[in-house]
Amino acid sequence: MMPAQSQRKMFSLPRRAVYGLTCSVAVLVCLLAAGQADAKIKLELQKFRSKSYLIHTNLTRDEVRAFGKHMDTVFDQYEERFRDFHARTSQQMPLYLLRTENEYQRFMATQDINATNTGGMFFFSPKSQGLATWAQGRSRSQTFQVLQHEGFHQFAFNHLGQDLPTWINEGLAQYFEDAIIVGDKMTIGLANARRVEQVKHALDSHNAIEFAHLVGFTADEWAGTLHGDPNRAALMYAQSWSIVFFLIHGENDRYQPAFARYLHKVSAGRDHQTAFYEAFGTDSLRPLAKHWDQFASQQQPDPINTAASRMEFLGEALRFMYQQGETAPKSIKKLRDSLQARHFVLTRKSHGITVEITADDPDLYRYQRRNGSTGLFKILEPSRDDLPPRITATGLHPEPTLVWSRDNEGALVQDIEYR
Repeated sequence: MMPAQSQRKMFSLPRRAVYGLTCSVAVLVCLLAAGQADAKIKLELQKFRSKSYLIHTNLTRDEVRAFGKHMDTVFDQYEERFRDFHARTSQQMPLYLLRTENEYQRFMATQDINATNTGGMFFFSPKSQGLATWAQGRSRSQTFQVLQHEGFHQFAFNHLGQDLPTWINEGLAQYFEDAIIVGDKMTIGLANARRVEQVKHALDSHNAIEFAHLVGFTADEWAGTLHGDPNRAALMYAQSWSIVFFLIHGENDRYQPAFARYLHKVSAGRDHQTAFYEAFGTDSLRPLAKHWDQFASQQQPDPINTAASRMEFLGEALRFMYQQGETAPKSIKKLRDSLQARHFVLTRKSHGITVEITADDPDLYRYQRRNGSTGLFKILEPSRDDLPPRITATGLHPEPTLVWSRDNEGALVQDIEYR
């Protein structure tokens, strides 16, 4: 059984050809490069082809195969959802997948980009463009999320047009970032718990960015907020995702046709605000803002997405204990007691925004099923003696399980599989 959201009619766009380029200034880095990436790069990268991507990498063929297969499935979904936006190139999308974060930063430096504190990005210049990130030192699931997010920016660059507003570009990128792959199918429409609660808190405390203001953000205003006010920037991202989610799924998909019209208009170069009024057939955004406010205030996070995020935290804790030579706990309660006793904190950065997750949060050790009941995560025996324990959330459909493997250099690789 698939998550409830996947049973809805997924959004697709009416058939019409649109031409142009896409640029989200806060994330997509515009630069003048002195030469092609291959001519400047000092790392030794091999090239592998998947169906949709030309992958430049220093991973082995066996290691890179899983990433190519995953992104081919993702790209197929991009094309299905935006099938009426024609690509400006038929060439495979360039993907630069480095082994380590340091190598990723070294590669980005060859593109005249300082990639410090970034998890990956889509970059472009008049002579080269690509999707870039790294694989080692974090879970495969986290790398997949980065690729899905930045991969949408790359897809948008080639399909949706240079005039796509930053808020919609980022909102859609986060929407696809949260998707999961089960087999060869992508399940979208999963409500991210952190963003749901962040937007609710902003609405309750009357600190939310005004709806009309956010959808009218210029690229300069977005970039200024991102670099000048991290807390406001975090809300800016979360709220953009929330509005996109509402326009796709709100009120039984009521706004999908207008949303599609809006995307076509801005992709064709129409003024952003004028396009919004025309697409939604209104001379005021207040009624729509009120409907979004009601939707966001009542939205509940998806159990699958929430459980997976918490399992990622628990996995990093198990990795830490394993690397310290400590005996792995046999139950989630013992893991909780150990982490809380040492005041374990996990720090993550996204879009330059730092988020701390502390072991003192009791919700990290449990999950909610779709029927409303609560369960504790279950620790399973390692699949091999040289790996940490696995973690699962029984009763969820699909059921997520945190699993471990080792790459060709012997480093631990964490992943979440669904069945």
